[in-house]
Amino acid sequence: MAAFSLLATGCATYQSSDAVQNIDLRYQAGDYALLAESIEQQLDLFDSESGELATVTPTGDVLLHLEAAESWRLVGNKARSIEHYDVIETLFKDEDTEGFGKKIAEGIGAAFVNDSVRSYEPPPAERILTNFYKALSFWSSGELDNARVEFNRANERARIAVERYQKMIEKEQAKNEEDSNSKQNLHSDGVQNALSQNFPNIEYWEVFDSFVNPAVAYINSIFLAQGPGADIEKAETLLQRVSGMVGDNAQINEDLLNLRQYGRLTIGSPQRWIIFESGLSPVYGEKKFSIPWITSNALIQVTVALPELIDRPSGMGVNGLAIDDNAVQLIPFARMDMVMRTEFKKRWPATVSRAVVSAATKAILQDQMGRKFGALGNLAGTVYANASASADTRAWHAMPEQWSLAKVPALQESSLRVPYGNGEYKEVMLPANQNTLIYIKQPTPYAAPLVELFYL
Repeated sequence: MAAFSLLATGCATYQSSDAVQNIDLRYQAGDYALLAESIEQQLDLFDSESGELATVTPTGDVLLHLEAAESWRLVGNKARSIEHYDVIETLFKDEDTEGFGKKIAEGIGAAFVNDSVRSYEPPPAERILTNFYKALSFWSSGELDNARVEFNRANERARIAVERYQKMIEKEQAKNEEDSNSKQNLHSDGVQNALSQNFPNIEYWEVFDSFVNPAVAYINSIFLAQGPGADIEKAETLLQRVSGMVGDNAQINEDLLNLRQYGRLTIGSPQRWIIFESGLSPVYGEKKFSIPWITSNALIQVTVALPELIDRPSGMGVNGLAIDDNAVQLIPFARMDMVMRTEFKKRWPATVSRAVVSAATKAILQDQMGRKFGALGNLAGTVYANASASADTRAWHAMPEQWSLAKVPALQESSLRVPYGNGEYKEVMLPANQNTLIYIKQPTPYAAPLVELFYL
Protein backbone atom coordinates (compact mmCIF):
# COMPACT_ATOMS: atom_id res chain seq x y z
CA MET A 1 0.00 0.00 0.00
CA ALA A 2 2.86 2.39 0.86
CA ALA A 3 4.42 1.81 -2.55
CA PHE A 4 1.16 2.62 -4.33
CA SER A 5 0.78 5.75 -2.17
CA LEU A 6 4.29 6.88 -3.06
CA LEU A 7 3.61 6.20 -6.71
CA ALA A 8 0.40 8.22 -6.65
CA THR A 9 2.15 11.10 -4.90
CA GLY A 10 4.95 11.22 -7.41
CA CYS A 11 2.86 10.97 -10.56
CA ALA A 12 0.82 14.16 -10.41
CA THR A 13 2.82 17.21 -11.48
CA TYR A 14 2.84 20.24 -9.21
CA GLN A 15 1.96 22.58 -12.05
CA SER A 16 -1.22 20.68 -12.98
CA SER A 17 -2.59 20.33 -9.43
CA ASP A 18 -5.87 22.02 -8.48
CA ALA A 19 -4.21 23.89 -5.59
CA VAL A 20 -1.62 25.48 -7.89
CA GLN A 21 -4.23 26.34 -10.51
CA ASN A 22 -6.21 28.11 -7.78
CA ILE A 23 -3.12 30.03 -6.68
CA ASP A 24 -2.46 31.12 -10.26
CA LEU A 25 -6.03 32.23 -10.91
CA ARG A 26 -6.28 34.36 -7.77
CA TYR A 27 -2.80 35.83 -8.16
CA GLN A 28 -3.36 36.82 -11.77
CA ALA A 29 -6.73 38.37 -10.90
CA GLY A 30 -5.13 40.40 -8.11
CA ASP A 31 -7.20 38.68 -5.38
CA TYR A 32 -4.20 38.79 -3.05
CA ALA A 33 -6.10 38.83 0.24
CA LEU A 34 -8.30 35.85 -0.68
CA LEU A 35 -5.23 34.02 -1.94
CA ALA A 36 -3.30 34.70 1.25
CA GLU A 37 -6.19 33.52 3.43
CA SER A 38 -6.70 30.34 1.42
CA ILE A 39 -3.00 29.48 1.77
CA GLU A 40 -3.14 30.23 5.50
CA GLN A 41 -5.99 27.71 5.72
CA GLN A 42 -3.89 25.11 3.91
CA LEU A 43 -1.14 25.75 6.46
CA ASP A 44 -3.68 25.45 9.33
CA LEU A 45 -2.94 29.06 10.33
CA PHE A 46 -6.35 30.63 9.65
CA ASP A 47 -9.66 30.14 11.47
CA SER A 48 -12.37 30.88 8.89
CA GLU A 49 -15.07 31.25 11.58
CA SER A 50 -13.27 33.80 13.75
CA GLY A 51 -11.14 35.23 10.96
CA GLU A 52 -8.09 35.08 13.22
CA LEU A 53 -4.57 34.20 12.08
CA ALA A 54 -2.29 32.01 14.17
CA THR A 55 1.40 32.76 14.64
CA VAL A 56 3.39 31.56 11.64
CA THR A 57 5.47 28.49 12.47
CA PRO A 58 8.09 26.63 10.38
CA THR A 59 5.79 23.81 9.34
CA GLY A 60 4.28 22.84 6.02
CA ASP A 61 5.41 23.33 2.46
CA VAL A 62 8.00 26.06 1.87
CA LEU A 63 6.28 26.90 -1.43
CA LEU A 64 3.03 27.68 0.38
CA HIS A 65 4.89 30.01 2.73
CA LEU A 66 6.50 31.72 -0.27
CA GLU A 67 3.14 32.28 -1.95
CA ALA A 68 1.58 33.50 1.31
CA ALA A 69 4.46 35.86 2.09
CA GLU A 70 4.33 37.65 -1.24
CA SER A 71 0.53 37.74 -1.30
CA TRP A 72 0.48 39.50 2.07
CA ARG A 73 3.16 41.94 0.87
CA LEU A 74 1.00 42.82 -2.14
CA VAL A 75 -1.98 43.32 0.17
CA GLY A 76 0.14 45.74 2.20
CA ASN A 77 0.36 43.59 5.34
CA LYS A 78 4.14 43.83 5.73
CA ALA A 79 4.21 42.40 9.25
CA ARG A 80 2.46 39.16 8.24
CA SER A 81 4.57 38.95 5.09
CA ILE A 82 7.78 39.25 7.10
CA GLU A 83 6.54 36.55 9.52
CA HIS A 84 6.26 34.13 6.60
CA TYR A 85 9.59 35.23 5.11
CA ASP A 86 11.25 34.66 8.52
CA VAL A 87 9.84 31.13 8.62
CA ILE A 88 11.02 30.56 5.05
CA GLU A 89 14.57 31.41 6.17
CA THR A 90 14.24 28.72 8.86
CA LEU A 91 12.97 26.19 6.33
CA PHE A 92 15.86 27.06 4.00
CA LYS A 93 18.30 26.36 6.83
CA ASP A 94 16.54 23.10 7.72
CA GLU A 95 16.80 21.95 4.11
CA ASP A 96 20.45 22.99 3.82
CA THR A 97 21.37 21.08 7.01
CA GLU A 98 19.13 18.07 6.33
CA GLY A 99 20.59 14.87 7.70
CA PHE A 100 22.61 12.53 5.51
CA GLY A 101 20.23 9.64 6.20
CA LYS A 102 17.19 11.60 5.05
CA LYS A 103 18.94 12.68 1.85
CA ILE A 104 19.89 9.06 1.13
CA ALA A 105 16.28 7.96 1.69
CA GLU A 106 15.01 10.71 -0.62
CA GLY A 107 17.56 9.69 -3.25
CA ILE A 108 16.34 6.10 -3.13
CA GLY A 109 12.71 7.24 -3.33
CA ALA A 110 13.53 9.46 -6.31
CA ALA A 111 15.26 6.58 -8.07
CA PHE A 112 12.22 4.30 -7.68
CA VAL A 113 9.65 7.03 -8.35
CA ASN A 114 10.85 10.51 -9.44
CA ASP A 115 12.34 13.80 -8.20
CA SER A 116 8.96 14.99 -6.88
CA VAL A 117 9.36 12.83 -3.76
CA ARG A 118 12.43 14.82 -2.72
CA SER A 119 12.11 17.70 -0.27
CA TYR A 120 11.78 20.91 -2.26
CA GLU A 121 15.05 22.83 -2.43
CA PRO A 122 14.31 26.36 -3.70
CA PRO A 123 16.79 27.40 -6.40
CA PRO A 124 18.92 30.56 -6.04
CA ALA A 125 16.43 32.79 -7.90
CA GLU A 126 13.72 32.07 -5.32
CA ARG A 127 16.09 32.37 -2.36
CA ILE A 128 17.43 35.71 -3.62
CA LEU A 129 13.95 37.15 -4.20
CA THR A 130 12.91 36.01 -0.72
CA ASN A 131 15.55 38.29 0.82
CA PHE A 132 14.91 41.03 -1.75
CA TYR A 133 11.17 41.31 -1.05
CA LYS A 134 11.89 41.17 2.66
CA ALA A 135 14.46 43.98 2.23
CA LEU A 136 11.87 46.12 0.44
CA SER A 137 9.39 45.58 3.28
CA PHE A 138 11.92 46.67 5.89
CA TRP A 139 13.11 49.61 3.78
CA SER A 140 9.59 50.92 3.20
CA SER A 141 8.96 50.64 6.96
CA GLY A 142 12.07 52.70 7.74
CA GLU A 143 14.01 49.74 9.18
CA LEU A 144 17.20 50.43 7.22
CA ASP A 145 19.49 48.17 9.26
CA ASN A 146 17.21 45.16 8.70
CA ALA A 147 16.89 46.04 5.01
CA ARG A 148 20.69 46.12 4.73
CA VAL A 149 20.91 42.65 6.30
CA GLU A 150 18.45 41.24 3.75
CA PHE A 151 20.24 42.82 0.78
CA ASN A 152 23.50 41.35 2.06
CA ARG A 153 21.88 37.92 2.32
CA ALA A 154 20.61 38.19 -1.25
CA ASN A 155 24.17 38.94 -2.43
CA GLU A 156 25.56 36.04 -0.41
CA ARG A 157 23.03 33.60 -1.86
CA ALA A 158 24.16 34.48 -5.38
CA ARG A 159 27.79 33.86 -4.40
CA ILE A 160 27.35 30.49 -2.69
CA ALA A 161 25.02 29.20 -5.43
CA VAL A 162 28.03 28.76 -7.74
CA GLU A 163 29.73 26.42 -5.27
CA ARG A 164 26.47 24.61 -4.49
CA TYR A 165 25.66 23.75 -8.09
CA GLN A 166 29.22 22.71 -8.84
CA LYS A 167 29.14 20.24 -5.94
CA MET A 168 25.75 18.93 -7.11
CA ILE A 169 27.06 18.31 -10.64
CA GLU A 170 30.23 16.61 -9.38
CA LYS A 171 28.21 14.38 -7.04
CA GLU A 172 25.87 13.18 -9.80
CA GLN A 173 28.75 12.63 -12.21
CA ALA A 174 30.66 10.60 -9.59
CA LYS A 175 27.57 8.48 -8.98
CA ASN A 176 27.33 7.66 -12.68
CA GLU A 177 31.04 6.87 -12.87
CA GLU A 178 30.55 4.24 -10.14
CA ASP A 179 27.78 2.52 -12.12
CA SER A 180 29.33 1.35 -15.38
CA ASN A 181 25.96 0.38 -16.87
CA SER A 182 24.46 3.83 -16.17
CA LYS A 183 27.58 5.52 -17.52
CA GLN A 184 27.50 3.48 -20.72
CA ASN A 185 23.80 4.10 -21.30
CA LEU A 186 23.91 7.79 -20.42
CA HIS A 187 26.60 8.44 -23.04
CA SER A 188 25.08 6.18 -25.67
CA ASP A 189 24.03 7.64 -29.01
CA GLY A 190 20.41 6.62 -28.42
CA VAL A 191 20.09 8.52 -25.13
CA GLN A 192 22.01 11.57 -26.34
CA ASN A 193 19.96 11.74 -29.56
CA ALA A 194 16.71 11.55 -27.58
CA LEU A 195 17.86 14.42 -25.33
CA SER A 196 18.91 16.54 -28.32
CA GLN A 197 15.62 15.97 -30.12
CA ASN A 198 13.50 16.89 -27.11
CA PHE A 199 15.66 19.76 -25.80
CA PRO A 200 17.38 21.11 -28.93
CA ASN A 201 17.99 24.68 -27.81
CA ILE A 202 19.42 24.47 -24.28
CA GLU A 203 23.05 24.73 -25.40
CA TYR A 204 22.19 27.92 -27.34
CA TRP A 205 20.35 29.67 -24.50
CA GLU A 206 21.48 33.16 -23.59
CA VAL A 207 22.33 33.02 -19.89
CA PHE A 208 24.18 35.05 -17.26
CA ASP A 209 27.66 34.09 -16.11
CA SER A 210 26.51 34.01 -12.46
CA PHE A 211 23.39 33.71 -10.31
CA VAL A 212 23.14 37.45 -9.67
CA ASN A 213 19.72 38.93 -10.42
CA PRO A 214 20.56 42.29 -12.08
CA ALA A 215 17.34 43.94 -10.87
CA VAL A 216 18.03 43.00 -7.24
CA ALA A 217 21.64 44.15 -7.55
CA TYR A 218 20.60 47.45 -9.13
CA ILE A 219 18.10 48.31 -6.39
CA ASN A 220 20.63 47.25 -3.77
CA SER A 221 23.13 49.70 -5.30
CA ILE A 222 20.58 52.53 -5.02
CA PHE A 223 19.93 51.57 -1.39
CA LEU A 224 23.67 51.60 -0.63
CA ALA A 225 24.23 54.96 -2.33
CA GLN A 226 21.59 56.87 -0.35
CA GLY A 227 21.47 58.37 3.12
CA PRO A 228 24.10 59.38 5.68
CA GLY A 229 25.52 55.84 5.91
CA ALA A 230 26.04 55.46 2.15
CA ASP A 231 28.60 52.92 0.95
CA ILE A 232 29.54 54.43 -2.40
CA GLU A 233 32.35 51.97 -3.10
CA LYS A 234 30.12 48.93 -2.70
CA ALA A 235 27.28 50.61 -4.60
CA GLU A 236 29.63 51.34 -7.51
CA THR A 237 30.91 47.74 -7.54
CA LEU A 238 27.37 46.38 -7.71
CA LEU A 239 26.32 48.90 -10.35
CA GLN A 240 29.33 48.04 -12.48
CA ARG A 241 28.31 44.38 -12.28
CA VAL A 242 24.76 45.26 -13.33
CA SER A 243 26.00 47.35 -16.25
CA GLY A 244 28.06 44.42 -17.49
CA MET A 245 25.07 42.06 -17.27
CA VAL A 246 22.36 44.21 -18.91
CA GLY A 247 24.44 45.85 -21.64
CA ASP A 248 23.90 49.39 -22.86
CA ASN A 249 21.32 51.12 -20.64
CA ALA A 250 21.43 54.93 -20.55
CA GLN A 251 19.93 55.31 -17.05
CA ILE A 252 22.17 52.69 -15.44
CA ASN A 253 25.24 54.06 -17.21
CA GLU A 254 24.41 57.56 -15.96
CA ASP A 255 24.04 56.31 -12.37
CA LEU A 256 27.39 54.53 -12.61
CA LEU A 257 29.11 57.60 -14.02
CA ASN A 258 27.70 59.81 -11.25
CA LEU A 259 28.91 57.41 -8.57
CA ARG A 260 32.38 57.24 -10.08
CA GLN A 261 32.85 60.94 -10.69
CA TYR A 262 30.80 62.59 -7.95
CA GLY A 263 30.20 59.93 -5.29
CA ARG A 264 26.42 60.29 -5.51
CA LEU A 265 23.53 59.19 -7.71
CA THR A 266 22.47 62.61 -8.98
CA ILE A 267 23.95 65.95 -9.90
CA GLY A 268 21.75 68.96 -10.40
CA SER A 269 17.99 68.52 -10.02
CA PRO A 270 16.47 65.66 -7.95
CA GLN A 271 15.36 62.56 -9.85
CA ARG A 272 12.72 59.84 -9.72
CA TRP A 273 13.72 56.26 -10.41
CA ILE A 274 10.69 54.23 -11.52
CA ILE A 275 11.16 50.47 -11.44
CA PHE A 276 8.31 48.36 -12.73
CA GLU A 277 8.26 44.66 -11.82
CA SER A 278 5.68 43.21 -14.17
CA GLY A 279 4.23 40.05 -15.66
CA LEU A 280 4.53 36.39 -14.78
CA SER A 281 7.68 34.31 -14.64
CA PRO A 282 8.02 31.07 -16.59
CA VAL A 283 6.93 27.88 -14.84
CA TYR A 284 8.08 24.30 -15.19
CA GLY A 285 6.19 21.91 -17.37
CA GLU A 286 6.87 18.24 -18.05
CA LYS A 287 8.19 16.54 -21.15
CA LYS A 288 8.04 12.74 -21.43
CA PHE A 289 9.86 10.67 -24.01
CA SER A 290 11.43 7.24 -24.40
CA ILE A 291 15.11 6.34 -24.33
CA PRO A 292 16.75 3.04 -25.25
CA TRP A 293 18.29 1.21 -22.30
CA ILE A 294 20.57 -1.81 -22.37
CA THR A 295 20.16 -4.26 -19.50
CA SER A 296 22.00 -7.52 -18.95
CA ASN A 297 19.14 -9.29 -20.70
CA ALA A 298 17.82 -7.03 -23.46
CA LEU A 299 17.47 -3.64 -25.09
CA ILE A 300 14.27 -2.00 -23.84
CA GLN A 301 12.55 1.39 -24.09
CA VAL A 302 12.22 3.34 -20.84
CA THR A 303 10.11 6.46 -20.25
CA VAL A 304 11.97 9.52 -18.96
CA ALA A 305 10.30 12.71 -17.70
CA LEU A 306 12.24 15.96 -17.51
CA PRO A 307 11.20 19.53 -16.62
CA GLU A 308 11.01 22.26 -19.23
CA LEU A 309 10.55 26.02 -18.88
CA ILE A 310 7.20 27.29 -20.16
CA ASP A 311 6.34 30.98 -20.56
CA ARG A 312 3.19 32.38 -18.94
CA PRO A 313 1.82 35.20 -21.11
CA SER A 314 0.42 37.97 -18.91
CA GLY A 315 -0.60 40.59 -21.49
CA MET A 316 1.38 43.17 -19.52
CA GLY A 317 2.82 46.16 -21.33
CA VAL A 318 5.39 48.41 -19.74
CA ASN A 319 4.38 51.84 -21.02
CA GLY A 320 0.92 52.40 -19.58
CA LEU A 321 2.16 54.52 -16.66
CA ALA A 322 1.69 58.29 -16.68
CA ILE A 323 2.98 61.22 -14.60
CA ASP A 324 0.70 64.25 -14.85
CA ASP A 325 -0.84 62.69 -17.99
CA ASN A 326 2.59 62.33 -19.62
CA ALA A 327 3.45 58.76 -20.59
CA VAL A 328 6.44 57.24 -18.79
CA GLN A 329 8.85 55.53 -21.18
CA LEU A 330 10.06 52.43 -19.34
CA ILE A 331 12.91 50.32 -20.70
CA PRO A 332 13.15 46.61 -19.70
CA PHE A 333 16.55 45.80 -18.21
CA ALA A 334 16.22 42.44 -16.43
CA ARG A 335 14.26 39.33 -17.42
CA MET A 336 13.30 36.52 -15.07
CA ASP A 337 13.40 33.91 -17.83
CA MET A 338 17.12 34.60 -18.30
CA VAL A 339 17.73 34.24 -14.55
CA MET A 340 15.82 30.94 -14.51
CA ARG A 341 17.53 29.69 -17.67
CA THR A 342 20.90 30.33 -16.05
CA GLU A 343 19.95 28.08 -13.14
CA PHE A 344 18.22 25.50 -15.35
CA LYS A 345 21.26 25.14 -17.61
CA LYS A 346 23.66 24.91 -14.64
CA ARG A 347 21.74 22.08 -12.99
CA TRP A 348 20.74 20.36 -16.25
CA PRO A 349 23.50 17.67 -16.12
CA ALA A 350 22.48 16.71 -12.58
CA THR A 351 18.76 16.71 -13.48
CA VAL A 352 19.38 14.44 -16.46
CA SER A 353 21.61 12.15 -14.41
CA ARG A 354 18.97 11.65 -11.73
CA ALA A 355 16.29 11.00 -14.35
CA VAL A 356 18.52 8.43 -16.02
CA VAL A 357 19.32 6.73 -12.70
CA SER A 358 15.59 6.53 -12.02
CA ALA A 359 15.02 5.11 -15.51
CA ALA A 360 17.82 2.60 -14.97
CA THR A 361 16.31 1.42 -11.69
CA LYS A 362 12.96 0.88 -13.36
CA ALA A 363 14.62 -0.78 -16.36
CA ILE A 364 16.29 -3.31 -14.10
CA LEU A 365 13.00 -3.93 -12.28
CA GLN A 366 11.18 -4.31 -15.59
CA ASP A 367 13.87 -6.73 -16.83
CA GLN A 368 13.70 -8.83 -13.66
CA MET A 369 9.92 -8.98 -13.70
CA GLY A 370 10.02 -10.06 -17.35
CA ARG A 371 12.44 -12.89 -16.62
CA LYS A 372 10.55 -14.05 -13.53
CA PHE A 373 6.95 -13.68 -14.65
CA GLY A 374 7.21 -13.65 -18.43
CA ALA A 375 5.11 -11.39 -20.65
CA LEU A 376 2.74 -10.34 -17.86
CA GLY A 377 5.66 -9.38 -15.60
CA ASN A 378 7.25 -7.36 -18.37
CA LEU A 379 3.93 -5.60 -19.00
CA ALA A 380 3.51 -4.78 -15.31
CA GLY A 381 7.07 -3.40 -15.17
CA THR A 382 6.42 -1.27 -18.24
CA VAL A 383 3.20 0.12 -16.77
CA TYR A 384 4.96 0.99 -13.49
CA ALA A 385 7.89 2.68 -15.27
CA ASN A 386 5.60 4.77 -17.47
CA ALA A 387 3.22 5.72 -14.66
CA SER A 388 5.96 6.75 -12.22
CA ALA A 389 7.89 8.85 -14.75
CA SER A 390 7.18 12.42 -13.69
CA ALA A 391 9.26 15.59 -13.63
CA ASP A 392 9.62 17.91 -10.67
CA THR A 393 7.68 21.01 -11.74
CA ARG A 394 7.57 22.81 -8.39
CA ALA A 395 8.30 26.55 -8.40
CA TRP A 396 7.29 29.83 -6.78
CA HIS A 397 4.58 31.41 -8.93
CA ALA A 398 4.76 35.01 -7.64
CA MET A 399 7.94 35.82 -9.56
CA PRO A 400 7.73 38.34 -12.43
CA GLU A 401 8.44 38.31 -16.13
CA GLN A 402 10.75 41.33 -16.09
CA TRP A 403 11.88 44.59 -14.51
CA SER A 404 11.77 47.90 -16.41
CA LEU A 405 13.32 51.26 -15.58
CA ALA A 406 12.73 54.96 -16.20
CA LYS A 407 14.34 58.04 -14.67
CA VAL A 408 12.62 61.44 -14.73
CA PRO A 409 13.20 64.82 -13.04
CA ALA A 410 11.38 65.57 -9.78
CA LEU A 411 10.92 69.32 -10.30
CA GLN A 412 7.34 69.57 -9.05
CA GLU A 413 4.71 67.66 -7.13
CA SER A 414 3.20 65.19 -9.55
CA SER A 415 0.55 62.50 -9.85
CA LEU A 416 1.59 58.99 -10.90
CA ARG A 417 -1.15 56.82 -12.38
CA VAL A 418 -0.85 53.06 -12.86
CA PRO A 419 -3.72 51.51 -14.86
CA TYR A 420 -5.33 48.16 -14.04
CA GLY A 421 -8.60 46.28 -14.32
CA ASN A 422 -11.41 47.73 -16.45
CA GLY A 423 -10.37 51.37 -16.83
CA GLU A 424 -9.27 51.76 -13.21
CA TYR A 425 -5.97 53.18 -12.03
CA LYS A 426 -3.96 53.60 -8.86
CA GLU A 427 -2.90 57.20 -8.22
CA VAL A 428 0.06 58.14 -6.05
CA MET A 429 1.30 61.67 -5.35
CA LEU A 430 5.03 62.23 -5.82
CA PRO A 431 6.80 64.99 -3.86
CA ALA A 432 8.72 67.83 -5.53
CA ASN A 433 12.50 68.23 -5.27
CA GLN A 434 13.01 64.82 -3.66
CA ASN A 435 15.13 61.94 -4.95
CA THR A 436 12.66 59.07 -4.94
CA LEU A 437 12.66 55.40 -5.90
CA ILE A 438 9.18 54.34 -7.01
CA TYR A 439 8.82 50.55 -6.98
CA ILE A 440 5.78 49.02 -8.68
CA LYS A 441 4.75 45.38 -8.89
CA GLN A 442 1.89 44.24 -11.12
CA PRO A 443 1.56 40.64 -12.39
CA THR A 444 -1.24 41.19 -14.96
CA PRO A 445 -3.23 44.12 -16.40
CA TYR A 446 -6.22 43.02 -14.29
CA ALA A 447 -4.39 42.98 -10.96
CA ALA A 448 -4.15 46.08 -8.78
CA PRO A 449 -0.52 47.21 -8.56
CA LEU A 450 1.56 47.61 -5.42
CA VAL A 451 3.25 51.04 -5.48
CA GLU A 452 5.91 51.90 -2.90
CA LEU A 453 7.90 55.12 -2.49
CA PHE A 454 11.43 55.16 -1.09
CA TYR A 455 12.88 58.60 -0.37
CA LEU A 456 16.61 58.72 -1.08
